[in-house]
Amino acid sequence: MPAVGCRTWLLGNSAERAVHNTPGMASDHWARPRFGGWSTYLSLTAAILLLLYLLTRLDGQVLWVQIVACHKGWVVVSIVAHYATYIVRGMRWQRWLAHESCSGTWPTWSLLVFFYNFVDNVVPAKLGDIYGAHLAWINLGVARATALGSIMCLRMVDTWVVLLLAVSASWWLFAASWPSAVRWGLFGGELLAVGITGLVLGSGLVHRVPPSWLPATLYHRIRAVYQGVWPPTCQWALIGILTVVLWALETLAILSLMWAFNVDTGPVHGIFVTTLPLLASAFPLTPAGVGAVHLTLVSCLRLVGVAPTTAASVTVVNRLLDFWLHIGVGVVLWAMRHVIGLRTWREGPIEACSDSLHKAVL
Repeated sequence: MPAVGCRTWLLGNSAERAVHNTPGMASDHWARPRFGGWSTYLSLTAAILLLLYLLTRLDGQVLWVQIVACHKGWVVVSIVAHYATYIVRGMRWQRWLAHESCSGTWPTWSLLVFFYNFVDNVVPAKLGDIYGAHLAWINLGVARATALGSIMCLRMVDTWVVLLLAVSASWWLFAASWPSAVRWGLFGGELLAVGITGLVLGSGLVHRVPPSWLPATLYHRIRAVYQGVWPPTCQWALIGILTVVLWALETLAILSLMWAFNVDTGPVHGIFVTTLPLLASAFPLTPAGVGAVHLTLVSCLRLVGVAPTTAASVTVVNRLLDFWLHIGVGVVLWAMRHVIGLRTWREGPIEACSDSLHKAVL
């Protein structure tokens, strides 16, 4: 694909990216997100130590034999299903902010979702979400506070969905006696879901009844966050359908990988093995929950009856495809950012266009 064609397909032309010169846009002077500092290095060190510990517990020769012998067709299905979720996430994010004065194409939104999740794989504390808001600002003209509000609310929706699926699958599998690890994992997921919901409801309360002591600048930012919290009513049905498709694909990605290693399993097992590790990765102690996800995934596979060596093989391949391949592709996209027209860091936001141009787009 020629460079110009690729740029247009991914990020659209200037008319498609037209935005109003709104107060939220004009006043969006937040500093760029910073990823350095002692907390980042401490998190990376903890992740490396956890990975080294896990490597000492594995039999490399047995793993290699199992991985080579697995059914490659199911591995391909797993790859396609997992990476298709970024397309669905991008489409859902676009629909969530359909009321904003931006009209980037769905490949634009999907690319930004993929890229900020790539950053989330290499930095701790969910800083990738903040960077996602920055990407939306410099590529689509969405105020960073508004974009962050939408990302935060989408996280809330996904956390509740994952928690409900995990509880349902756990009840189906362990109705008689729930393992303590499962109970603690679900308890942590419940705390996370309640915490995010509290932030969302808090932004709405401050927006409607602002305290007299609140500085005007902070109030305007909270107001901008609130603008991204609630999608248009007409989009709710489509957002719900996309959410169902998203988690069906994530479950299929895990199930097909288990089938690649001849694990006789069904949808309930797939839901359980998909959701519990995601709850573990939601706690930002290491980048993308490195270490915690490995341990949780192996434990979940063991709980559904998978042999230890097979559980280790599935986990290794899953992290290679989900984590390391994502980082590799993200680095390639960053190297090609000028070709595809992706603004990634120091570039300023796209220029606001006149009302007449915006009306012409509509």
